[in-house]
Amino acid sequence: MHQDRFYIPLPPDHDEVWVEGKEAHHILHVKRAAVGGKITLFDGKGVEYLARIVEIRHDRLRVQVEQSQCVNRELPVDITIAFSVPKGKHSSFVIQKCAELGVKSLIPLHCERSVIDFRHKSIGKTEKWDKIAIEASKQCKRNVITDIEDMTSFDDLLKDVCNYELSIIASVESPAKSLKTILLAHPSVKKILCLIGPEGGFTAKEMEKALEAGCLPAGIGTSTLRVETAAIAISAMLLYAYTD
Repeated sequence: MHQDRFYIPLPPDHDEVWVEGKEAHHILHVKRAAVGGKITLFDGKGVEYLARIVEIRHDRLRVQVEQSQCVNRELPVDITIAFSVPKGKHSSFVIQKCAELGVKSLIPLHCERSVIDFRHKSIGKTEKWDKIAIEASKQCKRNVITDIEDMTSFDDLLKDVCNYELSIIASVESPAKSLKTILLAHPSVKKILCLIGPEGGFTAKEMEKALEAGCLPAGIGTSTLRVETAAIAISAMLLYAYTD
């Protein structure tokens, strides 16, 4: 299909759809597309549409879908990364790179030592992150958008550990095993949760709770990594481990 890909939040109605907003601007003013031109749309749920532009009205355009198909470019394992939100633009970097790597879900995590807390006012932040995830999917040709959940407290997240086949918590302290050792012992899992703490690390109390909930402490080296470095490194390692 055509290399220029654009996101539509809803599937076409009767093989036609109006494209508006930022995507329309990109098509018309960046790509300089005209009536008769062909583009590829994707709905974020796994379907691609080869479409032809049939009408342009100011800053929006109507397209006719000529072909649709389900295209699966997702990882064979569902990865969820729960991370303590770092300051500044580092969180946006985490979203972008984890989405490019194929992470299924991202959960902003509030820990005892977290420096950012927007549990009660996260709408604006997550809307911005959703846009970053969409752009990342466009760029790397994913047809599914990484889901970014609302900020969750550490204790609430632990209640969901049982829903994963493998739950790991990043740590450089004993009794952590290497991530490689843990993954070799779990070669066939399909659903993974990884917890990444703030710059000061998880507290001893949090680690104790995590171990009681069934999380396995995992290390990826002897260095203490920044949140964004750990999130991207672990995502890449999981991609390598579970992709043929």
